[in-house]
Amino acid sequence: MPNAGRKHNYKRRRKNKRNHFNRILSKTILAFIIAITAGCILRRPVMSRYYQWKIDQPKPSQENVILSGISIDGKDVSGMSYEEAITHINSQVDTNTEGNIITIKSSDGKHTYNYTFQDFELKFDIENAVNQAINFGKDSTSPDWWRQFKALEAGRVDFAIMSYNKAQVRSFVNAISDKITVQAKNAGLKRENGQFVVTPAQTGYAIDKEAILLQVYDLIDKREFGKEVNFDIKVTEPTHKDADVSGITGIIGTYSSPYTGGDDNRIQNLRNGCAKINEVVVYPGEEFSTNDHFNPCTEANGWASAGTIVNGKIEDSIGGGMCQVSSALYMALLNAEVKITERYNHSMKVGYADYGFDATLAGDYKDLKFLNDTGCAIFIESYLANSNVVVNIYGKEIHSQGRTLKFYNKFIKETEPDEPITKEDDTLPAGTTKIDMTAKKGYVYELYKEVYENGVLKDTVKINTSTYLPRRQVTLVGTKPVEETT
Repeated sequence: MPNAGRKHNYKRRRKNKRNHFNRILSKTILAFIIAITAGCILRRPVMSRYYQWKIDQPKPSQENVILSGISIDGKDVSGMSYEEAITHINSQVDTNTEGNIITIKSSDGKHTYNYTFQDFELKFDIENAVNQAINFGKDSTSPDWWRQFKALEAGRVDFAIMSYNKAQVRSFVNAISDKITVQAKNAGLKRENGQFVVTPAQTGYAIDKEAILLQVYDLIDKREFGKEVNFDIKVTEPTHKDADVSGITGIIGTYSSPYTGGDDNRIQNLRNGCAKINEVVVYPGEEFSTNDHFNPCTEANGWASAGTIVNGKIEDSIGGGMCQVSSALYMALLNAEVKITERYNHSMKVGYADYGFDATLAGDYKDLKFLNDTGCAIFIESYLANSNVVVNIYGKEIHSQGRTLKFYNKFIKETEPDEPITKEDDTLPAGTTKIDMTAKKGYVYELYKEVYENGVLKDTVKINTSTYLPRRQVTLVGTKPVEETT
């Protein structure tokens, strides 16, 4: 029995040891797993501490030497002291700043410009480059240290010893351009003392400034001093030369449109409209647009508020009266027999022109245009004289002396207005009425030109069809309450 007891105790101790070992193993495995997990979570801080630890480790003194991987002007200076680096770079680089640095010259040899180092503020500063190199990546307390450390880790860091003022280079090239550049100009025409004076056409010249700059920058960066930068001069011929404005024989078309006084604003608009087309030269093959010369229709552009047709009745608006100028121009052009390419009639008849003889303007969608198909320049003269809007068209007469024209309009049909309507008006006393617009019939007319040769009718040409809209009667009915009096 005693032996049996000892055997039982022995088994129990072995079991306890085995359980204790298993508990220790489980705790060890758990601790290992926690450590790995914590390492993953804290990986970045640990890595940062690693770099800081690496910096803090005892190492050979590098305070007075340049770190590995640093170069100056492309020359490796790793491990060099300040004095060694200065000596090494001086022996490798030519820093002479005497003489011309760049010559900029036109390809035809007519324009040559020499520039020195001082002109471009070009200089060499070896000492500053060495100072930057020797201090680079050493101050771990600097906010730039991490960037510097990563730059060295990624590859070689190079410090330049040469600098120059690119803005100054550009200013010199701009000055060259200003001396050479000339804008091409068409031949002009003006009338002095009853005679036409031709302003000669001017050939244009230009250079490619950006191309010159790129060449200059490239030569400087490569230090290929003393070389030439060549450039071409681009020649631009004017569209219209002296011959295009020569050959005017006199007035080929004219018209006078009478106006009445009393409305200063309207007369101002007539004068402004005449001024805007006066002395305008229309070159052969060119299309003239009245709106291009009149717009914008603003007070700042010389226009005043005066009566004009708005929705079938006369109201004050900016530019009222300008259409009398465009209508006079239209008739002068018809007399000159040039090609009218765009023209619109008014919505109702105007006092200064008969049916079919008017030409209205509106914004940028209704215009009076003509094409100069005469083969010679056209010169427009427009002014006010003796209560008339006068427009003269000068050009080359291509018709025979015995040719005369006669214009007339032809009634086609009339259109009845719609039924009268009434509208309430809260500005009129209740029970009162007022005619706002009277009824008018609408009309359609055609304009014709008869051509005579030495008094004999040779041709009849239809010029336009003009439709003038009818207008219904509008009666206003007052709705304003009448105040009672005692």
